Amino acid sequence: MKKIKDSIQSIKAFAPATCANVAVGFDILGFAVDSIGDYVTLTKRDDQKIIIESIDSQQSLPFTSDKNTASVVLQKFCHDLDLEHGFSVHIKKGIPLCSGMGGSAASAVAALVACNAFLYLPLPLSDLARFALLGEEVASGEAHADNIIPCLFGGLTLIQSQQPMKILNLPIPDLYCVLIHPHLQVSTREARKTLHKELSLASHVQQSAYLASFIAALYEQDYSLLKQAMNDVIIEAQRAQFVPKFYEIKESAMRAGALGMSFSGSGPSLFAFARTTVKAKEISQAMQLCLQKNNIHSDCWISAINKNGARVVEEIL
Repeated sequence: MKKIKDSIQSIKAFAPATCANVAVGFDILGFAVDSIGDYVTLTKRDDQKIIIESIDSQQSLPFTSDKNTASVVLQKFCHDLDLEHGFSVHIKKGIPLCSGMGGSAASAVAALVACNAFLYLPLPLSDLARFALLGEEVASGEAHADNIIPCLFGGLTLIQSQQPMKILNLPIPDLYCVLIHPHLQVSTREARKTLHKELSLASHVQQSAYLASFIAALYEQDYSLLKQAMNDVIIEAQRAQFVPKFYEIKESAMRAGALGMSFSGSGPSLFAFARTTVKAKEISQAMQLCLQKNNIHSDCWISAINKNGARVVEEIL
């Protein structure tokens, strides 16, 4: 029995950028943004090969099938499902490399969502997450899901467990995300190597209290409590070295009205929460001004939290 639809020749999918950790939830919290992401287009082949035909990116990315996250997950997907077709792959990168915005996850997720849409019986998102984890392992050395899950499901997510995969969809706050990308690069693989493997009991207790308060604030829509809760006492201090004058930037964001500010993923990108778009613009200007004073150029996006996650945007019959 055929598994792939004969009527469709090509599918394009979009996968949004994501902010992992959200200050208080290292490796378990993440949310998707509306304003930036990656596109992957798949076109059917008759030879069952996965071939990357083009990559539209301002930075160099591997074309070899065992190095690119999109082709790695596609090979595994097609092999495990014993699909009768291969695919030519075209990638359009909207997410900067080594930015902490979930770029490796987005390429893998977009490829999987596109391939899944070819099927007569598409897999559930939780199964796609299992394949996407392979791409994260290739990219960063560890199969962490805090970018993959919000990229696939949208919204603000909490990973209760990876083995087996259990996901909680948290209430989406009525807030705007200020996402700043300094023109610096931080490899997720290297950033994770710098982290301490042990922490004090006092730090664990304090961070647990902040995480619990953050989740309570979401359910109660208590933004005063959310602001109090957005304090990372474990990871942030270890990564502050990646962005010059990090604490000055954070202080300027808070003075401008941010509810919280920290690294997006492993950095160097930074995110802040704002109550309104007007306040978000003021916060972004304050943060970028600090970077400019240190001769660091940056890009900025202001976005609501993406509620839908990755999706198919075009089918060609």
